[in-house]
Amino acid sequence: MKKLILAVFTFFCASATFAQKGNNQFAIFGGYENFPNLIKESGYNVGIEFKHYVRNRIFIIANFHTGINDGSKLLKYSKAGEIYSHNLKNSARDYMIGFGIGGDLLQEGRHKVYVQGTVGLGSSEERKDHFTDIDLQDLQTHEKKLTGYAISATIGYDYQISRWLAAGIHYTGYQLGQKYKNSCNAKIGILF
Repeated sequence: MKKLILAVFTFFCASATFAQKGNNQFAIFGGYENFPNLIKESGYNVGIEFKHYVRNRIFIIANFHTGINDGSKLLKYSKAGEIYSHNLKNSARDYMIGFGIGGDLLQEGRHKVYVQGTVGLGSSEERKDHFTDIDLQDLQTHEKKLTGYAISATIGYDYQISRWLAAGIHYTGYQLGQKYKNSCNAKIGILF
């Protein structure tokens, strides 16, 4: 993980060295993320991204994203006239670093609508409770870890608040190995 963070930092520094004023954006984002196949599908995510415009509407991008889900669901059932309950828990941690390209579909005054895609490396750790028998008595925790390729596709909107500040929203779909997840985020960016 330290090598990955060092690579991202080096990329940001190299991009900033060759940057022209007004052609870069550094942003922080966060919001809702959907975790399918977990007991509780709702989670959240946070991340950062760096964009460098190589043409008027075309940019290269580097981003880092982490998704977090800590949920539980109370399961109640009746057996032989007695009521039983179990608190099923799950947790997930997803990390992704990606590099890619994007373009502005619309540039109108302070408004921008854009699409972007990245390819990179991702890691996922999941823990979830499940029953191993039909009588719902033997509760066990299943753990799964995955590291592999990761891709993402984003459509978003930015509004330039001032000469150096922008705010926006975006929807992103992530493919980490065989798992697809999606998120809806708000972001704030610094233009330089």
